[in-house]
Amino acid sequence: MCKCIEGILKVLLFIFNFLLLVAGIGLIVIGAVVAAEFGKFAREELFEQRYLWGTVGVAITIGLLLVLVGVFGIGGLCCKKKALLIGFIVLLIVIIILEIAVMVLVFVYKDEGEDSAKTSIASLLNTTYSGGESKTRDVLNELQDKFDCCGGFNISDYEGVTGGVPGSCCRVSNCTGVAVNGTYYWTRGCGERLFDEIGDLGVGVFVIAIIIALFQFIGIILACKYLNEDDSKHV
Repeated sequence: MCKCIEGILKVLLFIFNFLLLVAGIGLIVIGAVVAAEFGKFAREELFEQRYLWGTVGVAITIGLLLVLVGVFGIGGLCCKKKALLIGFIVLLIVIIILEIAVMVLVFVYKDEGEDSAKTSIASLLNTTYSGGESKTRDVLNELQDKFDCCGGFNISDYEGVTGGVPGSCCRVSNCTGVAVNGTYYWTRGCGERLFDEIGDLGVGVFVIAIIIALFQFIGIILACKYLNEDDSKHV
C-alpha cells in the first residue's frame, strides 16, 4: 500500500515539476517579449525605465527560479535526494513570497508610472517636432501609430508645437486640411494607453501567478507527503 501511494506521489510530483519548468520558460519568454516591445520607448525616455526593466527583471527572475525549482524537484525524485526535495520546498515558498510582493507593487505603482509617461511625452513634443532628434521623433510616431493615441496627456499637448499635430495621430487615411478633433485624430493620450497595455500584461501575469501559486501549494503538499512516505519506509 505504501509503495502504491509513494508511486502515485512520485508521478504527480514529476508532472508538477514539468509544469513548473514550462511556466518558468513561459515567464522568461514573456519578459523578453515585453522588453523587445516596450524597450525602445523606455530608452527614448518616454517613461521612466525603472518601470519597464523592473517588471521585466522580476518576470525573468521568477521564471529562472521556477526552472531551478523544477530541476531541484526532478533531481530529488530521480536521485532520491531528500536535501534536493527540501530545497525544492524552500524555493517554492520564496517564489510565492516574491509573487505576492510583485502583485502589490504593480498595483501600487501603476498610476505613478502612467503620470510619469504622460509628463515625459508631453515635455518632448515641442523639441522633438521642432527639428529635434529624429530618432526620438520616429519612436514617438511609432508609439502614436501603434497604440492609437496622441500626445502625452492628450491631443491638446500639440497646441503651440511647430508643425501642429503629426500624421501619426491621424485615425483616417489622410488628415491633410481636416479639423483637429476626435473624428479625424486620436485624442487619447499615449501615457494612459501605454500603461493600459502594460497593465493588461500585468493582469495576465497576475492571473498566471495565482495559478502558479496554487500549483506551488499543491507541490509543497505533495513533496511533504512524499518525504513522509519515504521516511516511513525507513522506520
